[in-house]
Amino acid sequence: MMQSELLIQPSWPTHSYFHSIPSPIPSFSNNDFIGYDHIESFDDVCKWLCDDDDQQMETESEIPIGNSYDWSPTLSITSNESHDSESMETEPQTGIHDLLTAYAEAIGLHQIELAEVVQTCICEKSTPNGPTLERLALNLFPCAENGKEYLKQESMRNFKPAFRGFYEIFPYGRFAHFTANSAILEAIPTHVDSVHVVDFDMGEGSQWAVVIQAMAQRRKSLTITSVKLEDDNNNNSSFEETKSHLLNYARSLGVDLRVEEKELGQIVNGNEFMVFNCMVGLPHMGRTRRRTQVIEFLKVAKHMLVNNQGIITFGDGEGGDTMANYPNYPSFFNKKLSHYKALYESMEWGFPSYLTEGRIAMETLFIAPFVSSISWLQKWEEGRENMFSQNALELKGRKMNRESWNEVRELVKEGESPYKVGIEGGNGNENEMVLEWNGIPVVRVSVWM
Repeated sequence: MMQSELLIQPSWPTHSYFHSIPSPIPSFSNNDFIGYDHIESFDDVCKWLCDDDDQQMETESEIPIGNSYDWSPTLSITSNESHDSESMETEPQTGIHDLLTAYAEAIGLHQIELAEVVQTCICEKSTPNGPTLERLALNLFPCAENGKEYLKQESMRNFKPAFRGFYEIFPYGRFAHFTANSAILEAIPTHVDSVHVVDFDMGEGSQWAVVIQAMAQRRKSLTITSVKLEDDNNNNSSFEETKSHLLNYARSLGVDLRVEEKELGQIVNGNEFMVFNCMVGLPHMGRTRRRTQVIEFLKVAKHMLVNNQGIITFGDGEGGDTMANYPNYPSFFNKKLSHYKALYESMEWGFPSYLTEGRIAMETLFIAPFVSSISWLQKWEEGRENMFSQNALELKGRKMNRESWNEVRELVKEGESPYKVGIEGGNGNENEMVLEWNGIPVVRVSVWM
């Protein structure tokens, strides 16, 4: 089997609701990992939202939120009713947008009291089942905390099926992993016997199934080192679970795999081909990392590649925040707003209207953690103090493979969907693949050496 076939070969049933996008991840024998071999229909993704008593889908849930309004989405809304309501949503969305703009300008001018007044107005106008900007605003500010916490707790009860569904339905994570894995497997020399992956944020290990399978075909040993960061003190059980799944899968294929967890300072040079993989802020991860941690990881990677053959793959799900492009906070705020609005809209496009509760649950788990006025301001301040880009490290870009570009365009069904994939990169490097939704970048993956 050719490398391209390995990376894009579907291995579980696809669903017409998300346009039968093929997956680059093979099915696992262990159903608790990242194989989705038992999902029979799109409705199954969200059936965990229903009561165990098999109550009807149109049952309404009343949740007190903020200023005493109720959340009562009706799942029986038809697509025609949804389209008819678009004109009705225009005016509220415009009003919310103006208020959000006013809030950002007030913060930029350090007019805190004015910003708080505007924030109160925004909270009064926001609902969890309203138009896109209303839902964004609800997560952006600490309003309606009781309702948001309820939604989060209810969604967390079914995190595993939600994660599986989110990763399969939406292309964000699969695009990033496919692009990075394509570059990694293309870069590995035929003569090396061992490959060492240093993963900045391994999470559930979703990315590495394809690489393990490739190592089985190439008869190479593999080491995966998960970087232990300062704020990962309570994440040991998650690492051990992921480690167990990866080892079991590798064992089933006869791959010599070692999985370990180390701090950056504990990683030493070896005779292996080195892969430094950094995925930050991809929606399925449900978390972000501090910019200073990313910078430190890339500095260590550059230092170690001076004497080692290797590659750096960098996936950015937060829109590529180069602070030099944003002269003031309102411009940065509006860029963030545009980025996450595009994500919300792309999720709506991928969900039928009668599964509103399922979409809201997935927004709560995987997008809401990135949407925070406090976090955005901290990123802005931190970024202005530490102006940085990968180019500042004087890394050499590795050109993207055109065959991989064509394959990933097929993966997201470019031409049949609002998604588009482009190749970018400074100084003619063409070392960056960009996934766009209606012209707005939502995920970037760059490759360096």
